[in-house]
Amino acid sequence: MLRNLSLALLVLSAAFSNLQAQSLYNFKYSFNADGHTEYYNAFMVRYDDGTGLIRVQFIDSTTGEHYLVAMEMSESYEAENEHAAVKDSNLLFFTGFNPVVISGDTSEGYDPDIYVFAKDEASGYYDPLKVFSYSNDENNDELAEGDFTDVRLLEAEDLTEEFVGQFFFKEEDFYKDLFSTSVRQLTADEKKTTLHLLIVANTNDPDIGSTCNLDKDRTLKTFTDLSEFMHLKLNAKTISGNDYSKKSVEDALSAIQPSPRDIVIFYYSGHGFSKNDNYQYPYLELRSKSFESLDEHSINVEDIYNFLKQKKANVTLVISDCCNSAPETAPAISGELALTRSSSLGWNLNNCFQLFLPPAPIAMLATAATKGEMSAGNNSYGGFFTSNLRSTLVNYLSPVFSFKAVSWDKLIDEAKVQTAKKANGTLCNLPDGTRKRCVQHPVYKMF
Repeated sequence: MLRNLSLALLVLSAAFSNLQAQSLYNFKYSFNADGHTEYYNAFMVRYDDGTGLIRVQFIDSTTGEHYLVAMEMSESYEAENEHAAVKDSNLLFFTGFNPVVISGDTSEGYDPDIYVFAKDEASGYYDPLKVFSYSNDENNDELAEGDFTDVRLLEAEDLTEEFVGQFFFKEEDFYKDLFSTSVRQLTADEKKTTLHLLIVANTNDPDIGSTCNLDKDRTLKTFTDLSEFMHLKLNAKTISGNDYSKKSVEDALSAIQPSPRDIVIFYYSGHGFSKNDNYQYPYLELRSKSFESLDEHSINVEDIYNFLKQKKANVTLVISDCCNSAPETAPAISGELALTRSSSLGWNLNNCFQLFLPPAPIAMLATAATKGEMSAGNNSYGGFFTSNLRSTLVNYLSPVFSFKAVSWDKLIDEAKVQTAKKANGTLCNLPDGTRKRCVQHPVYKMF
């Protein structure tokens, strides 16, 4: 019989390592119900930004009917229902939502299982511990625990047609992207493409310098790897440390001379602020000395966007991770992070081409916070917006992410959602010296 689960999941912001790739697991487990033992076989994909999917196949012990269920996935540090609560800071809960029975009696519903991961103090990683649900028997509200019989962290070589075919039909995009879709070749003109990357990071700042340094290094590595993977030329420049100044930024912006086929990316990590004016995007604080005038040593990121857009590259991305609030606001720093082990999958060239070699020019401006809001980060995660944007980008480049679903607007929307969740679980410093949960909503525009 199908087990029902009455669960109201409190979705809190779980924190993840930015250097991890996707985590793919194969779980086999059993439940004892009404004197019968039911066996389950599950495939879980956890993307680096905390989203994911689950497929579960099983045989109904009463009817003998075979079922295949598809679900999206979320994760949190808490799980609650009306009968019982499970709370432990050393546990992570992975559960599905929007379940759809895609094979079997589709008139039956299915409430997702919850997979519990426990922290290994020696390694610092969270590893699978238990699977559970709440009993369907109204006279029994005890927590029903299943038993894992096999747990595998999957690698690329495990994703064979035989294995994936247990959970996906050959007509589905997930299966076709892995086994049936050919990789298109670069045209002669595309092979001449240069990725122009300008990174500006206030690494000398005593309050946020360490997080800015993380953002700088990780952003540089991501796009360096991307250019190598796509066989593109790379023209990269970083401005940080003692070179950090408004003049250095202006000179570097002027030096970018892209061709119409090129990619231009400007990235900023540092202090930002807003004024009582018509600009909705932040001013970037580019002072190298504390005694310098804030007004004279700042540039609004929207002006940078408009300046670079006029150069008419095929892709123009302007990204800033900074506050968009009053200049005197203190930075927001949060606690440590939960890590899960990763699968080594690599990237999909078709997905890369979809984003960075589009058929029509794209220009996007994105910043970490709406006007009046702060941006948050910590010394492990870096800036929340940077981390989630980079994580979502890596997810979209994954071979287990359908290239048909890859677009800049979907990517940035997902990064916005995950950034807001992460910030909501963080205490921010307020101008009056008090602390409360951060409110951070990234904004963007695209042409």
